[in-house]
Parts: sequence; structure tokens; C-alpha cells
Amino acid sequence: MNNKKTVIILGGTGFVGRAVTEKYLKHNWRVIIPTRSNIDRAKYNFLLHGFSKNVLEGYIANNIILFAPNVDLSNPKWTRVNSWTQLLIHIDISNDPVSRIINLVGETSKSAVEILKSNVDALESVFTLVKCIKSKNNNVLFINMGSVAEKKSDKYLSPYEYSKKIARQKIEKSNLCDFYFVAHYIKGKGEQKVKLAASKLWRKLKYSRKWLFGFKVSVIDVDDLAEIIYHIIEINKIIPRGHKPIELNVTNGELIFGEMIKRLLSKDKRNIPKQIIPRWLENSFLYLYSIIIPIVNPNDQFARRLASYAKRGLSHSKKQIEGGIFKTTEEIKNLALDTDNYDVLGISPNLIVAIKHSPEIYVLRERNKVELERLIEM
Repeated sequence: MNNKKTVIILGGTGFVGRAVTEKYLKHNWRVIIPTRSNIDRAKYNFLLHGFSKNVLEGYIANNIILFAPNVDLSNPKWTRVNSWTQLLIHIDISNDPVSRIINLVGETSKSAVEILKSNVDALESVFTLVKCIKSKNNNVLFINMGSVAEKKSDKYLSPYEYSKKIARQKIEKSNLCDFYFVAHYIKGKGEQKVKLAASKLWRKLKYSRKWLFGFKVSVIDVDDLAEIIYHIIEINKIIPRGHKPIELNVTNGELIFGEMIKRLLSKDKRNIPKQIIPRWLENSFLYLYSIIIPIVNPNDQFARRLASYAKRGLSHSKKQIEGGIFKTTEEIKNLALDTDNYDVLGISPNLIVAIKHSPEIYVLRERNKVELERLIEM
């Protein structure tokens, strides 16, 4: 046991959590997973997201993976140092001190209240844990998973977008975070949220010249994301730059949004409509849709996301889309050539490009269009 390093993964049984947990386990780390459910439910979630049952039972039997049940991070109990101290004593990690804390918690699909509790209220408990661990080990790194949603500045933000924006502000103010990963559209086994949106979008907004909308969407496979997180932290060993976290924007590449939506539909529903409305009329419809829906359904997370997609489809927002939310494959490659302003920290398997005067990094694990389309259809 002395040869193992220990990582605490908050949200470790979730969709992204399964992949990150599996990556650390395969590299001989001991993994501790606090969970608000009981152990049986935690194991069920692992299996739901694609973990092998026999492998999981083997890790548990050998104390390589440990569940800490009934840890609800939104409960004020976990904002007290004593609660975490007692838990860590009970787990007994004296021989394997914690050297990584990874926060992957973040509800996206429940009520506005649950989304806020999971993304914002729980942070105080996370901060208490980080302070508790860092007081014992100065070399501990705290890694957080963010979202492109926090970068939106629209007047009408969905509950998820609003909660992510507030969470980012709290994390930066805490001065505790070392690495902050921003993944845009995460694909992989078990991912269903955008599939739900696809059929509804196709029905409501199907008469676009460019198969719904023409803007590009960044795509990242969940297992590639886990590999990038591990590679950046444990292989490249990029050094934190003080109190402000290093933001890492990660992607496999990008697809036209409409093409992606088509591939999420069953093949019998992918027919291109015969009627194509003029672009000016489409813009008028998208504009009205993006303005009216947030007013009519202010608490409907799903409807608000569709309105956000509609707004991004407007031709006059092309500059905004291209300019800031994410960088395309070619843009990241071009940054690597600008040696005056950017440093190349890695080439293979990840192209890693860092801004010289800002704690911001772009990571590309490139897949060609065929591979990306195949990911969408998984």
C-alpha cells in the first residue's frame, strides 16, 4: 500500500467520474470516492456508466477503491473541518496521504434548485476538504471540472449556465484551485442529454439551410477527457501558476451543429425537409424563439438550452461564436505557430498550447471528421 498514491474524486461514480476514476485506478492509484448515496447505489452507478463488475469488485476487495457513503456535499455538516477529519481517520489513509483532489460534481438535468445546490452550495464543503488536506500536504493539487456554460454573458441564462458562472467566481475567489478543465460537448457511453434535445430541435427548427444551424460545436469523448486530465497532471506535470487556476480547454475537434443533431437521431428520422425557408426568415424565427422562450419558460432548463442554440444560429452572431466560446482544431494549430505569444508544451498524443502571459491552455487530441461522427452515433 505504501507504493500507491491516493486521489479523492468527488463525483467519481458519475458519467465523467467513471472515466477519470478508471484512468487513475489503471495507473496504480488508490481512489477514495465520497458519495451521497449508499455503497450499493454507488456501485450500481459505476456499472451504469460502463465499469466492469468483476474489476470493480476486485478493486474493492483489495481496498484500492474506497467509497465514503452518505456524504451530501450540500449538507452544512461538510463545511466543518471536523467532519472531514473524522471521515479521513475512519478511512485510514495515514500510509497513503492524499495528493490529488478532483471535483467532478455538477448536476445538469434536475430542478433549478438542485442544479444550484450541486454546482454552487456544495462548493463550500469541497473547499473545506481541500483546506483540510492541503494543511497536511503542501503538494496536494486540486482539480475542478468547469463548463463552457460559465462563459456565457446572455441576459437570460439557464439555471445550469447561471450556476456554473457563479461557481467559477467562487472557485477563483477561493484561491484553492490549481487546474480548471473546461470541456464543451462531452460524448461517450451513457450520454443522453443532447439526444433528448436533438429530436425536439429537429421538429421545431428543421427548416434551416444548414441542417438546423451552421455554427460549429466542440466535441470531446469522455475517455479522451479522462486521458487528457491524467496526462496533463501526472505525465506532463504542468506546474500551477500561483493562486489563479490554470484553465485547460480540451477538445477532439468540432462538427457543424446541424450535422451532429442529425447523427443523434435514428436513421429513419434524418430526412432533410423538402421545404427550405429563406435565411432572412429563418433568422427572424430564431430571434423570436431565442427571446420568447426564456420569458415564457424561465425555469425550464431544457427549453432554455434550445433557446440558447437558436440564438447561436443567428447569422449576425457568427463573430461571437467564432471569437470566444471555443477554438477550432485549426485555430489551436495556428496558436502553436505563434511563438511570440504561445508555448507548445506537448505535441503527441495531445497538442498542448499555453498562452505565455495568461494561465490558459488549449489541449487538442485530434480526431478526424469520420471518427467524430462515429463518436456521436455511439
